Amino acid sequence: MDRVHAGEVALATRVWPGGEPTIVGIHGLTANHTCWYPVAEALAPQHRFIAYDLRGRGGSDKPERDYNIAAHNRDVLGVLDHFEVERAVVMGHSLGAHIAVRFAARHPDRVAKLVLFDGGLDVRPEVLDSIGPSIARLGVEFPSLDAFVGLMKGLPFFAGRWNDHLTRYFAYDVEPAPGGGVRSKVAKHAIEEEVWALQRTRLWVWHHQIRVPTLLLRAPDGLLRGDDCLMTQEEAEAMAHAIPDCRLVVISKTNHYTILLGDNAVALDAIRAHLKN
Repeated sequence: MDRVHAGEVALATRVWPGGEPTIVGIHGLTANHTCWYPVAEALAPQHRFIAYDLRGRGGSDKPERDYNIAAHNRDVLGVLDHFEVERAVVMGHSLGAHIAVRFAARHPDRVAKLVLFDGGLDVRPEVLDSIGPSIARLGVEFPSLDAFVGLMKGLPFFAGRWNDHLTRYFAYDVEPAPGGGVRSKVAKHAIEEEVWALQRTRLWVWHHQIRVPTLLLRAPDGLLRGDDCLMTQEEAEAMAHAIPDCRLVVISKTNHYTILLGDNAVALDAIRAHLKN
């Protein structure tokens, strides 16, 4: 892991060496850079892949304030400048897709293509209910890493879907806690401000401003219920229609987490085809 200084923050960053164009992966709300391992390992060394922990997450700096899409866009610029990347393929999952949408609209000269995983549209209030278990873990001390991973493994949306990618992802998520157990590295104050900002952000105003080829990947399965997917088919089709050059691919038998943290051949094939065209 490297510490990349992007303006006022230092971001914990992992690089998979490879060729051009460089790919930058931006993770979701309470996630970390390890969510990109399945994709990065599949695409390198054909492509250099850069993934980093967002401010307030993982091993990155956790300032007291400034958690919003505009601040994240400044961080993306800092990462690109640090690695001397003129134009990158920008991939985003969930909140990362929101960040990528605004970045592509505001900085078209720095983006070659977009890949959006199950995100990039306005957040419905009920979506926050679906991701409640991820937010609820913040600030809570668990007796041990095994206890924490066991609890995550028991969540309904991982039933029958658990794999080594998820084990690595949640193992990285925690740090030693004062009581001798473990707790999430994600700063609770960062997520509280982030959610407040998201509820006041309107992403649809940027969709039609995107001028790069875009691949939108949708996960159709729900989380707490069978039908509480984060992006409905109607929303995905409307978003794909609003972005001038966008292809929508539905990745069957995946939910909001496993569309990225799984070995999804259909998704990888769609990404490879998108990068070649």
